[in-house]
Amino acid sequence: MFTSCPNRASKSCIQPPVARRVVSCLSLGAVFLLAGCDTAAPRLDSAPIGAEAPAPFGAPGVATDGATVEVAREIEEADVVKVVGDKLYVLNRYRGLIIIDVGNPDAPAIVGALSLTGRGVEMYVVGGQVFALLSADVFLPYFEDSPVVDRAAPTSFAPVPDYDGSRLAIIDVSDPTSPTLEGKIDLAGYANDSRRVGNVIYVIGGNVFPYYLREGGEQVDEGFVASILVADPGHITPVDRVTFTRQGLEMHVADNVLFVAGSEYDSDAAQSLTIVQAVDISDPDGAIVTKDEMQVTGVIRNHFFMSAFDGVFRIATESSGFGFQTVRVLTFDLSDLDDIVALGETEVIQNESLEAVRFDGNKGYLVTFLRVDPLFVVDLSDPTMPTVSGAVEVPGFSTYLEPRGDRLIAMGIDDTDGFRPALAYYDVSNPAAPTQLSRIVLGPPGSFTESEAVYDEKAFRIIDAMGLIAVPFQHTNYSDVPAEPPGPGVAVEPAGAPVVADFQCVSAVQLVDFDDTQMTQRGWFAHDGRVLRVGELSGRVYSLSDAAFQTVDVTDRDKPTKLASAELLEAEDMARVIYDCNGGIPIDPGFLNPPPFGGNPIEILLTVVCGNLGPLPLAGLLAMFIHRTRQTHRRRC
Repeated sequence: MFTSCPNRASKSCIQPPVARRVVSCLSLGAVFLLAGCDTAAPRLDSAPIGAEAPAPFGAPGVATDGATVEVAREIEEADVVKVVGDKLYVLNRYRGLIIIDVGNPDAPAIVGALSLTGRGVEMYVVGGQVFALLSADVFLPYFEDSPVVDRAAPTSFAPVPDYDGSRLAIIDVSDPTSPTLEGKIDLAGYANDSRRVGNVIYVIGGNVFPYYLREGGEQVDEGFVASILVADPGHITPVDRVTFTRQGLEMHVADNVLFVAGSEYDSDAAQSLTIVQAVDISDPDGAIVTKDEMQVTGVIRNHFFMSAFDGVFRIATESSGFGFQTVRVLTFDLSDLDDIVALGETEVIQNESLEAVRFDGNKGYLVTFLRVDPLFVVDLSDPTMPTVSGAVEVPGFSTYLEPRGDRLIAMGIDDTDGFRPALAYYDVSNPAAPTQLSRIVLGPPGSFTESEAVYDEKAFRIIDAMGLIAVPFQHTNYSDVPAEPPGPGVAVEPAGAPVVADFQCVSAVQLVDFDDTQMTQRGWFAHDGRVLRVGELSGRVYSLSDAAFQTVDVTDRDKPTKLASAELLEAEDMARVIYDCNGGIPIDPGFLNPPPFGGNPIEILLTVVCGNLGPLPLAGLLAMFIHRTRQTHRRRC
């Protein structure tokens, strides 16, 4: 563990804090429970955005002379939707696992389902098995005097989990029409993220207890890394577990090393710190060995803020305190994992927040925000002296960056007239002078428009084969509010009558064409419920919410046509998805006035009516939106 700088006179040196908390690995006494599993052979499913589909894991490479050569274990990221062959697997937060036959995308059909308890975090589909990571954290009490959850109480819509912490459910899907729970592994603690590396699934998480539930007011944060061997479908085995005195919040996997980032607060320095633990995962059977850790000043928002490349670890942080903020990029030498040393550091900007980061080879892209959105390009070719190559300023800020050679696609927020979701397209072929090629803003000026893609990059899809970007959004139109209302919750005549706002709400997907020079906004189509994922199936576009799955013909990009849909919830449960535009409540034909989104919208868009909300539910909706748009996501390697 490094505690001093190799060259204190150098700016690229990281000074240790005034008083550093001694971090040690403590045992939680975790209990793993395991039942039987099926015997189907493993198979890898779809790749993440922008990645080529890897070969089936465990398959050896073959040299041209016929000799077998060793290949690196591939790294797979989990998701709530997976396409394998002609089946689409959905981990639905309300119904559990749902399997949809998409062999004919013009007529998708639900063929099987299995109820699961707890929040569906993510899943893998390997051969004839689904590994679904579930968490009971949604049922944690929110107040000290909250009653103990009655696990025996009947709840038809969201059953209370019969476990604490998290669970890996092992599901036999060799017969898609009859998925069967074959086994379960219960984890002490709540899962934040996972990766499958070769034949091993690694899970990180922590206890996630709210501050007011901490023992004696003291910090009791505990994080963990656990490994589960899935090489033998008939004998899924929990292998190892290590813990540390902070939450395991974000993870990055590179080669045979897993990096787990958590945060601590240094009261002496009045500053938040990010601690990155290096974990050796080179054992193909799942043994875990903790190595050195890196401590840096500042915080990160998601795992894209860190990366490992050519033996160098890079991390971008935002530090703050007493009215100032500093954004930095720091590098570390990984040649000896038992003694990780600082290499270099550069200060990017002060007094702005760090909203998005992406590392791509020897370049780093950072987006900060105060009143404008500077996109910075950082040269990392010499890791001992990282430098800012260039920058460009545009309105708003980005929350996700997708490098594509000398182009960069960004998802974020435009703040020129309200806060609305926006796509940006950059030319970064000249790092000293990046330029914005196109910008598309969703929603009319000043509108209440949001997108799941702003805080979850997996919610939108870049479909290279079609030259298409599909972006979900949700828009609320308050144009029908009575003229000059005094505001939500304010009494009007007759005395004591609350203000009631009737408003239209629509969930939809915007289509955007792109080529090497520009993006072009095209048509859009409606969907029942808040759209969580979009994708492509045999030339068709699909959209998915907790309420429904839908396929769309986009041959005419300006007027996409709905082909078919499959409802994922029972009719009586649709109304419970209250903040998803009521997730499919029957449409009132009186609301046929679509808001002016610009571009070339389809001629008629039937909006889904959110209903008459009183002041308290409406305030809750607004508060939830503000909270969700500030959430950070944690996805992908």
